[in-house]
This record gives sequence, structure tokens and C-alpha cells, in this order.
Amino acid sequence: MATIVVGIEDSLRGEDAVALASELAQISDADVLAVCAYPYDPDPGAHYNPAVGSALRGVAEATLALLCDPLRAVAHVRTRAVADPSPAHALLAVATEADVIVVGSSHEGFSGHVLPGSTGHHLLQGAPCPVVLAPQGHRLRPPSPHGRVSVGFDGSPNARAALRAAARLARAGRYRLRVITVFDPTSVTTAEMHVPPAYLLDERDAERDAREDLARAVADLHDAEPAFLKGESAPELARESRVSKWLVIGSRGYGPAPAVLLGDVGEAIVRTAECPVLVVPNGATDPLAAVCGELPTNVAA
Repeated sequence: MATIVVGIEDSLRGEDAVALASELAQISDADVLAVCAYPYDPDPGAHYNPAVGSALRGVAEATLALLCDPLRAVAHVRTRAVADPSPAHALLAVATEADVIVVGSSHEGFSGHVLPGSTGHHLLQGAPCPVVLAPQGHRLRPPSPHGRVSVGFDGSPNARAALRAAARLARAGRYRLRVITVFDPTSVTTAEMHVPPAYLLDERDAERDAREDLARAVADLHDAEPAFLKGESAPELARESRVSKWLVIGSRGYGPAPAVLLGDVGEAIVRTAECPVLVVPNGATDPLAAVCGELPTNVAA
């Protein structure tokens, strides 16, 4: 059975994370493991006061009992209080049991967008499984069986993995699927190069190849909607998030694997998107396979 790990704390972002984990579990039939870290290190070398350990654990267990109430609709829910001063470290410690990790956004400067706090930031730089960020105020959004899953697609291996994850998510939730390629010929140059984009890139050939790659990617996807946009990737995908139920993106294509690793576009998206964002790890080939079940076709192989 697949497991969704959700980070719990006594805060509004904890409630947002629980609400999103509940939604994902109900469309996927996955188990939920709710984890609450409390600020205590049992290692004698850390010199924490042992007299307060049991009290802090009791507070964490009470927090789990209170905030997990929205998970009543989920068939299998486990809770775990973890002694660790770092919530991100506590979640990474149980990542071997996780197929997905769900966390909330910071509620500093409320905007309704996704906005990683310190825990989310650490998970987005090394988690071995997909990480899902709930936007600010997600707990207040009325549940809806309708909507669409949007996925950013640039033809890279990680984008193809993101497409597979998005297709599985859309199929499990019976959502529409929109596959988005954002074409920006200027992205191959930098100001320091002092050359026009066309000096390095034949824009017409590049656009043709990008359109053909998108068409091939959606060819085996039933009812998927291809979208070819021109502009900068991060702003265009952030705009798509305003009308999407989920936004799925891949990690940057270099670095350790499997690990969630954000590039410049990903960093911008996880600070501006207005719907839940799922980030696929670098090097993943078939994320969400255990969570959302089989696909009817060999999508984006």
C-alpha cells in the first residue's frame, strides 16, 4: 500500500497540509502517515533536558489527534510523534516509507499562494520522493470533484516523469489534463554573452521541434489538452495555476538522484502558484506509480 506522509504542526499551514493530504488519499486510496516533530533530541550528547521529553511528546500527540480530524474519511491513517528539533529532518527520516510528502506553506504575509516555509524549503532541496506544497488557505477551499491537472513540459527526462505523474493524478481524480510547453527562445542566452538569441538558436526550428515534441507527448493520452505558449516559463505556469486544481513540475536536470532539486523556474513557481504544486524528483522515472495506480498507455516513455 502506498503511503502519503504529511507534516503536522499546530498551525494554519498544518491544517492546510492535512486538508490536501486527505484529498490526495481519497482519490488514490493510499495510507496516510501524519508526522509531528517535537523539539527534543534523545541523544545524550545533545544535552537536552530528559525531564521535558515526555511532556513535549504529549503535546505533539495531542496536536496530531486534533489536526488529523479531517482525515476521518481516509481508510488507513497512522500518526507518529518524532523527537527532532528540525521538522524537515524528521520528515526526511521517514521518507523511506513515503511515496509522497505533503507540507503546508508559510503563512507569513498571507497571499493565498504557495510559499515554502523553512521545512518546505529544505524538502525541496533533497527529498527522495515527490513533494507536494499546499497553498496558503487551502483548508478553506471547498472540495470539488472537478478541475484540471496542469503539467509543465519541456521535453526533458524530468519533464516526462512529471507528465507521467500528472497523467496518473488526473486519471485517479478524474480530472482533465493540460500539458503545457512554454517556448522562450531567449532562455538560451544570458546578458553576459552580449549576443542576440538568434545567434545561438534558430528560433523557427526550435519552435517547430518543441511543438512536435509536445504533440508526441500527448499522442497516447486520452483527452489530454496540449497548450503551446510563448513567454517566460515561471510567469506563464503561475498564471495556469490560477485555473488549475494541481500543478506538476519536474526538478532541474542535474545533481543527485533521486532528489527534489529546484532550478530557477521551479523556485519561482513554488513562490507564486495559486494551487497545490507537486514537484517530481530528479531522476525519477515513474513517480506516483504506487500512489495512483496504472496508466492505460505507455505515457511519455
